[in-house]
Amino acid sequence: MANNTITTNTSLAVTSTTSTPSAHLPEPYRIALIVIYSVVLLVGITGLGLMISLLKTNIRSLTTIAFLNLMIAHFLFLLTVPFRIYYFAFQTWSLSPGMCKLVSAMVHIHIYMVFTIYTIILTLRFLQYYKKTQRTEFYRRLHALGASVLVWFLLLLIMLPLVLSQYGNKSDGTDDFATQKQCFKFQNVLNNKPVYALNMILSIFIIIVSGFQTCIQAIILHVMVRKYGGASRSQQEFWVQIKNLTFVLILLTCLVPYHLFRLQYLNHTKDLHAINEVFLAITGLTCFDMLTFTGKNVCQVCWT
Repeated sequence: MANNTITTNTSLAVTSTTSTPSAHLPEPYRIALIVIYSVVLLVGITGLGLMISLLKTNIRSLTTIAFLNLMIAHFLFLLTVPFRIYYFAFQTWSLSPGMCKLVSAMVHIHIYMVFTIYTIILTLRFLQYYKKTQRTEFYRRLHALGASVLVWFLLLLIMLPLVLSQYGNKSDGTDDFATQKQCFKFQNVLNNKPVYALNMILSIFIIIVSGFQTCIQAIILHVMVRKYGGASRSQQEFWVQIKNLTFVLILLTCLVPYHLFRLQYLNHTKDLHAINEVFLAITGLTCFDMLTFTGKNVCQVCWT
């Protein structure tokens, strides 16, 4: 009788342990994620507040319009950051699965919007340097606002539903939410060959374009230093290129490492899920770009 009781209690204990939801991420990774996202939120809010004055500049400038759209992209991303901090702190998702999908998708949308806007700004600056274009303004302010509205309309109407629909299958991690209240576990969708191929193409494209932009920026700075020598720092164009270099460095430190790692992650999603979340969080540090444009003198040098 005693042996049967011990066996029964042992079986119950094993069953209880098995049914207990496992932690979404190991504690060191959760702490790292909480710290990174907290820094992103603090710096992002500070940068947005300091850049409000940018709204008073020439709204017809293509560069200014691009940067204003960059601010909007950061703002929408920052709205979702508190949900990530809360989830990694308490390891449970109390909101709906739809909200989980939205928060999860927003970090990826933010990456591609930031990369696209950076590419537009750098391309405009490179063309100006090589005198391929002289006019970088809309003819009317309404045209500038209309272009921005069109970009965000296409994003919200096409891109956002498309991204969310990728996480609509039962095999993408929805079962984890239903049984364990866990979020951000949609890596199974990468088993879909078209999704896998698309992610591979996007990662390789971002890596190649970022490398190409880095080479162009390095050549421009090299030419200017050789031309002006020690007097380079007195040239306004030199400081414009330094601002361009800031964009390039942010690409190289925040976006490129994630996509280099993603080439490996796509083939080992289960083993590398935790470290992938850390690399994904680092992409949010692109919000630091707003701090580089604060200050009246800096903005004058940048936007002239």
